[in-house]
Amino acid sequence: MAGADGTPVVTPADITDAQKIDTQAIRCLRGKPAGLERYRLRPRDLVIVRLGGVGRLALLDERARDWVYHSSCIRVRPNTRRVDPVYLAAYLAYSPAADELLSHTQVGTVPVLATRALETLPVALPSAREQRRMSAALSEVALQMDLHFQMLDRLDSVRQGLFARILGDDFPGAGVSRPTGSVSDSRTPRTRRTNRMS
Repeated sequence: MAGADGTPVVTPADITDAQKIDTQAIRCLRGKPAGLERYRLRPRDLVIVRLGGVGRLALLDERARDWVYHSSCIRVRPNTRRVDPVYLAAYLAYSPAADELLSHTQVGTVPVLATRALETLPVALPSAREQRRMSAALSEVALQMDLHFQMLDRLDSVRQGLFARILGDDFPGAGVSRPTGSVSDSRTPRTRRTNRMS
């Protein structure tokens, strides 16, 4: 991706419910700008939102080579000799750990998570073997979540297609300007469901 379209920049809007990056919407910087080394990402890094929707996170996969992260995020590079990245991502998303992290958020107009709060967060570390077992189970759950999200997207497309097929050009008012105050005008436009949180 980086080679063809530039350098992908991970922002809070790119992080999905499944703790992954929505690569379909990710924005890119042209080429490979200099001076961004401190923001470089690698596979198995974690990106955590520190500004706004504090605490949302994503575990990066092999596609993340030469990506960078936005300043509204924090990068965590796990010491893989001590902690499995899949386990750590799940631990940080676990409600008690997430609540503890949020308790250290600086509350203001926009919530802010300080890097120091993340560095001092206690992490329960089972044995390496137990972490691997838990990571395998968590990965299977993530796979099932992905399959369900894909199924929901397909069913949503089918539902929309049914109306298009049945009504076609006969949709009431198609191509006709509606008077202000009609039922159609009062409805909020429908947006397509995505896995992304924003």
